[in-house]
Amino acid sequence: MWPYREVTRQQLEQKKDRVERLLERLGAVPTGLGQPHPVSCYGAGVEERVLSERTVYRHGRSFYRVDEVLFPQKPFLVIECADREEDVRQNGMEDAEPFPWDLGEEEILTELRGLLENGET
Repeated sequence: MWPYREVTRQQLEQKKDRVERLLERLGAVPTGLGQPHPVSCYGAGVEERVLSERTVYRHGRSFYRVDEVLFPQKPFLVIECADREEDVRQNGMEDAEPFPWDLGEEEILTELRGLLENGET
């Protein structure tokens, strides 16, 4: 059950779409590796099960996908990361540091730039 009054599931998905466009703007390239995967999001007293169909992106040698973490106060977005294609295919991507879903575009770009720069090897 969706636990928030200030944001709808649709608004959160639209924000994820926007983050994907920002990844592309920063040079990330969509791959054909994305596949639907179940996501269970938990926080204290929060539970939501969704089937995520997000695009997996490649930037440099690393892979990225937009995901979510539901905290009691509000939802956060998180970028999943992997260095190996095998990890992506086996849904073994690791979460980066989550950030609030309602950050502005410049703040999100700052988050993404830092992540992409650290992912370069």
